[in-house]
Amino acid sequence: MTAEELIERLKTLPPETPVLVEGYETGFDDIVEIRQRQAVRYRQAQEWDGEYQSADKFSGEQKIVSAAVIYGRRGAFRP
Repeated sequence: MTAEELIERLKTLPPETPVLVEGYETGFDDIVEIRQRQAVRYRQAQEWDGEYQSADKFSGEQKIVSAAVIYGRRGAFRP
C-alpha cells in the first residue's frame, strides 16, 4: 500500500479514531488491510503484548474503543 492509498483509507474514518498496528516480532511487511476493530487498552500488558487487545477477550466494564487496525501481509491474525 502506498502513502496515497493509506491516506485515502484513513480519510474515511472519524478524525478521533485510534489507529493501531499489529505488535511484536521483527521486520516489516506491506500493508494489506485496514479493518475496524473493537479494542480495550490492556493495562497489564507485558513487553511482548500489544497495548490494546481485542474487546472480545475481556468481560465486565471496560472502555471499548473503535479502532482502525493496520494489518501486514504475514501478521498473526491471518490464517
